[in-house]
Amino acid sequence: MAEALRGDTPLLRELRVHVGLEDEGGRAIDGMGKLLRPSLVLFVADELGAPTAEALPAAVGLELVHNFSLVHDDIQDQDRTRRGRPTVWARCGIPEAINAGDLLHAIATIVVLRAGGEAGAALAAALAGATAEMIEGQSLDLAFEKRSATVDEYVRMIDQKTGALLRCAFELGGIVAGADAKVRGRLASLGRAVGRAFQIQDDLLGVWGDGDTIGKPRGSDVRRRKKSFPVAAVFSRAAAADRARLEAIYASEPVSEPDVRWVIGTMERLGVRDEGAAKVREYLAEADAGLESLPLSSKGKNEARSLFGYLAGRER
Repeated sequence: MAEALRGDTPLLRELRVHVGLEDEGGRAIDGMGKLLRPSLVLFVADELGAPTAEALPAAVGLELVHNFSLVHDDIQDQDRTRRGRPTVWARCGIPEAINAGDLLHAIATIVVLRAGGEAGAALAAALAGATAEMIEGQSLDLAFEKRSATVDEYVRMIDQKTGALLRCAFELGGIVAGADAKVRGRLASLGRAVGRAFQIQDDLLGVWGDGDTIGKPRGSDVRRRKKSFPVAAVFSRAAAADRARLEAIYASEPVSEPDVRWVIGTMERLGVRDEGAAKVREYLAEADAGLESLPLSSKGKNEARSLFGYLAGRER
């Protein structure tokens, strides 16, 4: 990542701060987060027999695309902080933040193409396809701010917005290792199941999370009027009177604390939390079955199960 973002221009310095390589004074820091997506690329490539060095361009390119999406998401959501630091647009304004996101996207393509030959072209094509899906998903998410979505519509949205890059992580590892189309298809299906479990669990934490443990206080997504899985589920289950009140609350700014408590209570009364937990278990079981169909080592499968369980079973 440091090599990809090397340079002394103001925009590159800003990008190193954004991804967590440097603080605002230019000092090196370790603030890049979990690095889930690039780690999955490296893990899959290694399990399928490819040297780590050959997988690095794909891993770095994918993480750069993820960070590009965060820059633009922060602008659209008007979020001023991320990972405890001011967001790019909060530091240098929206026009320059758009430039920063665009530059990350371009650098990602350059990095992936460094893999060279047919592999580089295949990696770039897979990454571009996943990026397009992710952007379509973000557009759907914005559309849901203006209307309620069914649970099925919501799952289709997260398959794109969140799931596209997770699926791509598995696919890129397979491409680097020269896996055939059948194995790559199975890898993509595994990534889809993991992405669904991860996002729905994250949505549950946004309503019922323990703030001291995960940094998301109880009801945080309700206060933000975020249209997450619990919201889609409660709108689908609510009777007319409750639905009308929900619509009024989600149209108000700010949401009062009594309304936050009422929304959470309504979700619990209608079984939304249990439904979400059941969905997470369903998709984890699907991921587990997908693992068995892949030519991974027993150790690798066990490591993957531990990771998936962590991602979709974090502290409530």
